[in-house]
Amino acid sequence: KEMRKKLRRGMVVVKENPTSTRQFDAEICVLKGEGTTIRESYQAYVHILNVRQTAFARNIEIVNNNALGLPPSHGAKQDSEGIVLRPGSRAKVRFEFAKRPEYLRPGMRMLFRDGRVRGVGIVTGIPTEASATP
Repeated sequence: KEMRKKLRRGMVVVKENPTSTRQFDAEICVLKGEGTTIRESYQAYVHILNVRQTAFARNIEIVNNNALGLPPSHGAKQDSEGIVLRPGSRAKVRFEFAKRPEYLRPGMRMLFRDGRVRGVGIVTGIPTEASATP
């Protein structure tokens, strides 16, 4: 019974030594969201396979050639406070988990939500420890 308490949903069994991470890069597309803008420090609930956790957007870059193969972004704008994403926007975002590190691999699909805001994306990279703080 004590061993069961050490297990939690989302844990994985792999041959090699797995490394968990607090930050990850993802290419996202904002699908829906009325009256909400996504900026740095935006907080959303992220779903990646069986990982479900709150994450913060730490860095946002607008991209025109993307991993999803979609046309260039048309809803993103740059203002005095930085880049703002709205529905239809595509960007490369560095997320940081709020509570604990998780095991992720590049290529995993993700979904994020916050109230009425919805978006999808693909994990494009896991930063190394040296480059984790932008």
